[in-house]
Amino acid sequence: MLDTLSRLATRPSAPPPRTALADYGRASVEAKVQSASPHQLVVLLFDRLAQLVRDAEAAAIANDAARRLRATEKGLAILDGLDATLDDDRGGDVAQSLHAVYALLRDRLLAGQPRGLGEALESVEALADAWRTIAPAGR
Repeated sequence: MLDTLSRLATRPSAPPPRTALADYGRASVEAKVQSASPHQLVVLLFDRLAQLVRDAEAAAIANDAARRLRATEKGLAILDGLDATLDDDRGGDVAQSLHAVYALLRDRLLAGQPRGLGEALESVEALADAWRTIAPAGR
């Protein structure tokens, strides 16, 4: 599970040009992922998902289908990873609610409409904030 989450958190949204700054950014993200707790990995994934939804929304507004599809594909991969890690037995109603939220987010990403993507972004940011709020003690 952690390997899957780590890979999803470190995927770039588009192949960036090879620059020292880009290499530093990648190394910084990789270091965060390697030292992160499972809880922190989920926060990193939500942050990355928010970035991708924001990019998809901007691309939809600009009528840049290729950019929107790249962001959508990567966002869907993160959603699939988050959804796959839910434990229905232990999570109960919370896990079922998150399955429904992830399905709605998938629908918004696939529809690719600016308004729906804006709503999806608000939801993803709210989820990220919630995860930050429930951070385990001592971390």
